[in-house]
Amino acid sequence: MEEPLDSRQLKAFVILAKSGSYTETANQLFVTHSAISHAMRALESSVGCRLLSNMNKKVMLTEAGEALLQHAQQVLEEMKRARMTLTALNKWGSRRLRIMAEAPLGWHFLTGVLVEFHRKHPRVQVSVELLNYCDAPALLGAGRTDIVFCERPPLDDRFEFIGLFTDNFHIVVSPTHRWAVNGAVTASELATAPFILHRSLGESQRMVREYLANRNVILNTVAEMDSLDAIKDFVRQSEALTILPTWAVRRELREGSLAALPLGSKRVEQTWGFAHWRHRPLSHAEASLLELCRRAIAAITKTAGIRPMGVEVNTINVLRA
Repeated sequence: MEEPLDSRQLKAFVILAKSGSYTETANQLFVTHSAISHAMRALESSVGCRLLSNMNKKVMLTEAGEALLQHAQQVLEEMKRARMTLTALNKWGSRRLRIMAEAPLGWHFLTGVLVEFHRKHPRVQVSVELLNYCDAPALLGAGRTDIVFCERPPLDDRFEFIGLFTDNFHIVVSPTHRWAVNGAVTASELATAPFILHRSLGESQRMVREYLANRNVILNTVAEMDSLDAIKDFVRQSEALTILPTWAVRRELREGSLAALPLGSKRVEQTWGFAHWRHRPLSHAEASLLELCRRAIAAITKTAGIRPMGVEVNTINVLRA
């Protein structure tokens, strides 16, 4: 296989072609006259033909030299662009940020954060894909995304999970529901009432079902839906219940259009945050997005029941036999 041309020789060749002087070329490159002469002989030997000729003490290009000049200029320009790209990457960490998020999380937390992120980093191209459920190890392993905004995934040593906030689950009903009016619900009532399942909360739903099964409660699932809004509308207009974390219903609780009852004497909690490859440090763009998310969540915690990582809250007792 033929060896690639030497970029330093090509740079000297382009300057020499423009200046027509070995001395001027040597001055621009801060080398000796003989170094330029040696480089040009080596370049001609490499391409197998004469590139330069001397005419009236001025260096002129041969036909082969004219042909090479066009390619050499293009090669050097591409190398310059490559250096500029890498310099930008070194400064910003990345010029592209791919995010996959569970759809409800994306709608609740990412929209405002991404607006602020764009103000701070207008040159970073952001790609966001919202899914009903994010299998973080599978998505990262397939190279489909840089980070995943999701619930805490199963333990996998290949990936690091950075928790942003922890929240607990509630029984959610209409504000006119008798449970909301009485402020309590028995285990037998919970087992027989119509239950609407939110399909996207994969691991969280397993935790909730396991918690209730240990108390001999098997939910009476009458419908499964992907859309949080559809579930909340259904519950608002019926005697059905659903089980959701505080962040998913904080607006409705504040407005009074839904009511929430604690699930039991022990909290059922889940943590949400970012998952990424453990061996790859966060880029500047990823770290900036993470910090903006922390600030946004800190602001939300002032008016909602969720809490940032490391903050304790009191347990509430409700579920009775």
